[in-house]
Amino acid sequence: MVFSMSILQTTELKKYYGTKPNITKALDGVNLSVEQGEFVAIVGTSGSGKSTLLNMIGGLDVPTSGKVIVDGRDLSTLKDEQLTIFRRRKIGFIFQNYNLVPVLN
Repeated sequence: MVFSMSILQTTELKKYYGTKPNITKALDGVNLSVEQGEFVAIVGTSGSGKSTLLNMIGGLDVPTSGKVIVDGRDLSTLKDEQLTIFRRRKIGFIFQNYNLVPVLN
């Protein structure tokens, strides 16, 4: 019997911008589970919430509601300093415009 471990999980993840009555729902109840070793592609049209989702998963932004759990840790329970250390040790992020320093890479 093989046991799988979810390395990433989102539960009812929501991210809203603005105030009533002009609320924009960037994410509205996203449930996602990624197993250790699994490859996942997040695709969609411009403005569909891909970057917002990645920012939530990477701990770079906080959701309006819902949970992001990475390697068993609920990111919303971490203080700023703990989140910084957690990101440094557990999360890799390469931006589309990565602005790397050529002499250091």
